[in-house]
Amino acid sequence: MSLYSALPTTFRDYIAQSGVALAVSEMAQDAPLSIVNRSFCELTGYSQDEVMGKNCRFLQGTGTSGAQRQALHDFVHGAGDDNGRFPILNYRKDGTSFHNFVFMSRLRDPEGKVRFILASQFDMSSAMQRSRIAQNDEQLANALTDLDQIGREFGLAMMGSAQLIADSVAMMARLSFDDKRR
Repeated sequence: MSLYSALPTTFRDYIAQSGVALAVSEMAQDAPLSIVNRSFCELTGYSQDEVMGKNCRFLQGTGTSGAQRQALHDFVHGAGDDNGRFPILNYRKDGTSFHNFVFMSRLRDPEGKVRFILASQFDMSSAMQRSRIAQNDEQLANALTDLDQIGREFGLAMMGSAQLIADSVAMMARLSFDDKRR
C-alpha cells in the first residue's frame, strides 16, 4: 500500500515542477520511489513509469563501489544525520555512467517517524558540470526551503538541510581537487 497519497498535493506539485532532479521514496518495504520529476528522468534516461515503485539501486552498476552502496544503505536504514550528501557512480538507461552527487533528507511525520526520503541528484561527471555545483545548490536550497515550508504545513519535517547544502560546496571542491591529482 503506497503512502503517496499521504504527501500533500502542493508538495507533489512543487517537486514535479522543480528544475532540480528530485525523487521521493517511501520508508516502507524496500524504499520504493513514489515521485520522480522530469529533471530526474532527463538525467537518468528513464521514464516515470519505468522507475515508480523501484528502489534507486537500479541506477547502480558494476562500477559502483561497495563503499558507495553501503553509505546509501546506511542512510536509508537510519544511520547518521537526517541529511546527507553522497557521491556515487550511477548508470543511465542507455548504460552510460555518471558521477552522481546525491543529497538525501529524511522526512518525518509529527510523531517523529521517518515516512519518506527526499533525494536530489546532480551529475558531476565533468569539470563543466562540477563548476555549476554552486548554482545547483542554490536552486536546491531554495527548493528545500519551499518544500520544508509546504511539508511543515502538513506535518512533515526536514532537519538541518540548509547547513548541509552550505557544506556541499566545500565537499565538491575537495572532490574536484582529488580528480585533478589523479
